[in-house]
Amino acid sequence: MRLVVMGVEASGKSTVGREVAALTGWPFLDGDDFHSPEAREKMTRGQALTDADRAPWLARLRAELEARPDVVLACSALRRVYRDTLRVEGTRFLFLNVPEGLLRKRVTARTGHYAGASLLPSQLATLEAPGPEEKDAVTLDVTAADTPAVLARRALDVLGVAHA
Repeated sequence: MRLVVMGVEASGKSTVGREVAALTGWPFLDGDDFHSPEAREKMTRGQALTDADRAPWLARLRAELEARPDVVLACSALRRVYRDTLRVEGTRFLFLNVPEGLLRKRVTARTGHYAGASLLPSQLATLEAPGPEEKDAVTLDVTAADTPAVLARRALDVLGVAHA
């Protein structure tokens, strides 16, 4: 299975994705590592990426998915069209649905990430949560009490994937 852990910034994509990878033994890829230097600079300045900015990034991520039959990828995949670009055979999407207040708390508390709190409103505005017609996507509602390990196990249970 190719699993894309998706959501807005500070939703826990990378943290939960690493936990899922540890439980399954699949490699983990962080979509942030595939952004161009120009895109990173733009986000560091607090500017939201455009579809034109995202297109080469999504193409790189699709190539990474195509190259691996089993992988966990942390990627915002905010819009349906972005998910459509990433849809290769065997791809599933796990949407981390986090309340806005918790997102704000997380994003202001984190350090060392180029995507700052100023990007959260644009990410929330861009987000098109997967609907019931996206049969390859599941939604995991996240609370402040959920640990990454609990979320990863819950995700794998919902996806029907055996784990340690």
